[in-house]
Amino acid sequence: MDKTVAPASLRLGPAPGQLAHVYTARRPLDGDARALLLWLHGGSFTDGSLASARARSELLAEAGADVVALDYPLAPAHPFPAGLSASFEALQALAAKPARLTGSARTALFVGGEEAGGNLAAALALMARDQHAPTLAGQLLVSPMLDPQLGSASMRKGECGGCECSYAKGWQAYLGDGIRADHPYATPVNASRLNGLAPALVLSLAGHPLNDESRRYAAALRQHGGCVRDLSLPAIAPEQVLNPIHDFLREAARRALSLPA
Repeated sequence: MDKTVAPASLRLGPAPGQLAHVYTARRPLDGDARALLLWLHGGSFTDGSLASARARSELLAEAGADVVALDYPLAPAHPFPAGLSASFEALQALAAKPARLTGSARTALFVGGEEAGGNLAAALALMARDQHAPTLAGQLLVSPMLDPQLGSASMRKGECGGCECSYAKGWQAYLGDGIRADHPYATPVNASRLNGLAPALVLSLAGHPLNDESRRYAAALRQHGGCVRDLSLPAIAPEQVLNPIHDFLREAARRALSLPA
């Protein structure tokens, strides 16, 4: 993948807006259909940046997405729901004029994220459903960080979950006093209503501490009638994910845009 061209910058949401970087798709979907993906980086809610999001954004562009990577507000300075609210405002801004970025009137809107960003992406899908807008074609969740209890077998196997691990510190910074932990937008894996959501591709790493909660969320979406594919992979690397992500984007965009198979 060619990484020599620097991404373009733009601001999303109410002025002054959140800074974002744009990566143009390098692989076609069907005809003039395009997949516009709002991407949210990892970092346990307290870390991560546009620079750290670049490798994943490049990979997603190679898979066929027009990627907008967002520099959302981080905890503890900005606890829940600050980062989520800023991300939703950015999503609404993209939905207002998607063709401005893709050049095609046939543009399907996606959300995606990794780790803490996967949490935000899942919550955005819930918000879009509850507010009946914007219309999402799909959600791409990569090792999403979803459960503040940190009690899964994969957490224990990875020797994570103690009060000093990065996930515990991240949840504490994001949720504060913990009262917010019951809110479905804060912890989507605990949401009681998961029907009516955008189709999902959930990717996780075999042996990773977040693997169990990623697969648990995929199973919960499926139990509520959702269109879900989940893969537990040896690595989130081009040879493992380019084709599954491309197929997901193509099929979800086709359904959203009512294009023939």
